[in-house]
Amino acid sequence: MSLKSERRGIHVDQSELLCKKGCGYYGNPAWQGFCSKCWREEYHKARQKQIQEDWELAERLQREEEEAFASSQSGPGTQSLTFSKFEEKKTNEKTRKVTTVKKFFSASSRVGSKKAEIQEAKAPSPSINRQASIETDRVSKEFIEFLKTFHKTGQEIYKQTKMFLETMHYKRDLSIEEQSECTQDFYQNVAERMQTRGKVPSERVEKIMDQIEKYIMTRLYKYVFCPETTDDEKKDLAIQKRIRALHWVTPQMLCVPVNEEISEVSDMVVKAITDIIEMDSKRVPRDKLACITKCSKHIFNAIKITKNEPASADDFLPTLIYIVLKGNPPRLQSNIQYITRFCNPSRLMAGEDGYYFTNLEEMYCFRWEYKGNMIG
Repeated sequence: MSLKSERRGIHVDQSELLCKKGCGYYGNPAWQGFCSKCWREEYHKARQKQIQEDWELAERLQREEEEAFASSQSGPGTQSLTFSKFEEKKTNEKTRKVTTVKKFFSASSRVGSKKAEIQEAKAPSPSINRQASIETDRVSKEFIEFLKTFHKTGQEIYKQTKMFLETMHYKRDLSIEEQSECTQDFYQNVAERMQTRGKVPSERVEKIMDQIEKYIMTRLYKYVFCPETTDDEKKDLAIQKRIRALHWVTPQMLCVPVNEEISEVSDMVVKAITDIIEMDSKRVPRDKLACITKCSKHIFNAIKITKNEPASADDFLPTLIYIVLKGNPPRLQSNIQYITRFCNPSRLMAGEDGYYFTNLEEMYCFRWEYKGNMIG
């Protein structure tokens, strides 16, 4: 069998990258193929439906219990004892229901001391803490200076942002999905308030939202990146192990249209690998996203130089796969999840950042074969 016949192309229809609701924005596998806006709408609908069903069930159980009590009244002699038992049972049931509802709506669901012990054991070294503190102080000063140019609007934004961070401090025991939901709600509320009340132009809103994301995520990073409550770290290790096992995969096997014998192309490949690896060192979702965008642009340039013509989407995906296999970037799962959970959603829904990130996610979720071996 010739090498040509052994090669297998990798193709993803570009329409598959878009939100499955047809809104025109990019979808996301983490949101079941919806964009962030449509996903939030679907999520809230499902949550409200579940709340309604839970209340209806509680009311039905209450009615059945009261009917059972009424039918059990056989005579005056047993009424007092039966009523006492019923009251005790009713009180216990009511307490259980109230506790359940409180847990459902509570701002925090507590975890045991074991989590605290694990976090203490994995606490970063003093030097890392000092470095993080210096960066946090720098970002805070930059944020305040940036907001000064917006006068009253800037003061209001700073007040809202500080209140949000204080709120998040008391929500650290929430699941990472709930913390993500709180953050996304905050982004949406601030952006809408600037547009409706402040009459801030959309292009300025985007700039402000970028600075808000930088400020809050620099502070929240150590609590929400690769948290203990998820299996992100386990998946990171599994992915790295799998990629190391695929060291034998060549560009020819993936039909990668890149000729690394051309020095300029080779430089582009090295830069792309450097960018995708550097993503892990960033703390702000937008900065991580920028690394993906730079990596992708280097890939497109490498293909363009090799083919002496603009690269197509079908050329890009296999080359991106090759770059990831060759670079084996650290904590790929954690970085993708962190961006998905805490990035300003407008950046993921449209534009070149959204396009490149969606392709990386497609690559991450993709499964393909070569000679019976599963890659991915």
